[in-house]
Amino acid sequence: MAGGIFSPLGSCSELEKANCHPLVCLLCHEPYQHPCLLDCYHNFCASCLRGRACDGRLRCPLCGHPSVVRGGTGLPPVDRLLQFLVDSSADSEEDVQCANCDRCCTKAELDTMYFCNTCGQPLCAPCREETHRARMFTRHEIVSLSKRTKDIHKKCPLHEEPYIMFSTEKKSMLCINCFRDMQGESRAHCIDIETAYMQGCQRLDQAVMAVKELQTSTREAIVLLKAMIEEVRNSASEEEAAINSLFSRMQEQLSERKKTLLKAVQSQHEEKEKAFKEQLAHLASLLPTLQVHLVTCSAFLSSANKAEFLDLGYQLMERLQRIVKLPHRLRPAQTSKVES
Repeated sequence: MAGGIFSPLGSCSELEKANCHPLVCLLCHEPYQHPCLLDCYHNFCASCLRGRACDGRLRCPLCGHPSVVRGGTGLPPVDRLLQFLVDSSADSEEDVQCANCDRCCTKAELDTMYFCNTCGQPLCAPCREETHRARMFTRHEIVSLSKRTKDIHKKCPLHEEPYIMFSTEKKSMLCINCFRDMQGESRAHCIDIETAYMQGCQRLDQAVMAVKELQTSTREAIVLLKAMIEEVRNSASEEEAAINSLFSRMQEQLSERKKTLLKAVQSQHEEKEKAFKEQLAHLASLLPTLQVHLVTCSAFLSSANKAEFLDLGYQLMERLQRIVKLPHRLRPAQTSKVES
């Protein structure tokens, strides 16, 4: 499916029609399968990019920016943040079956479902009352299905102990044994999970605000560039009409001069319009990145628990900061006036 759209999208209309759903690939228009992250922060399915690398470089199908690919696969690294959202979305769309009575619940009924973290099983409301009423179940941790925890982020895979600390130096969670094994100077960079989560939320909010400001500036620049392109066309038409009117009253020997001036106007028109379109295409290709990352942040904050946030949140913050710091041409480098 990727074969037909691998050259960079050439026109503004193509860019505007591009599907910017954060979980849908811009090439195959299907939900992401192993999304890969390019250096320009555009994402595509691994299958859509496979076999496209040349001499260790892969040119982005959307903006044309080259990315360096390493390893024998010829593919960029998998985007863990986007993969997390894809997996979370898939989890929310799966049919849920009660572990006790095998009753399947529709999406509308998911709010009435429960999950026993102790048993590791979903329960419908009647079974929760019937099977977990006995005294032996009083210590079981039963929560709403939407708030169930994922075991993969509850315990340290090395020591099988719950996470209690977070290293701001290494951006990783620590169990009590991990903390004890650390050097003394490294312990000074450790804080409790709750504090780390609160600090991380504040830093992510700051990064999101910077991206929102860039998104606003980009949209304003696109509106300006579109207006200037129209002004270039109108100015060229007016200048051509004036030249035609002038030369219609002049003698035949001025015809060569007329052609020269018209050619100059056309050249300026093409040159200016080309420059504006190139800048517009660059900014228009930037918007999907900004939109995807803003939606990604929103979905990530609403989907991730504290441990998941600390596992991936700092990567997200660093990426947003790098995107904002990239050079973006937001102002036209020339006027839209065409003169002969």
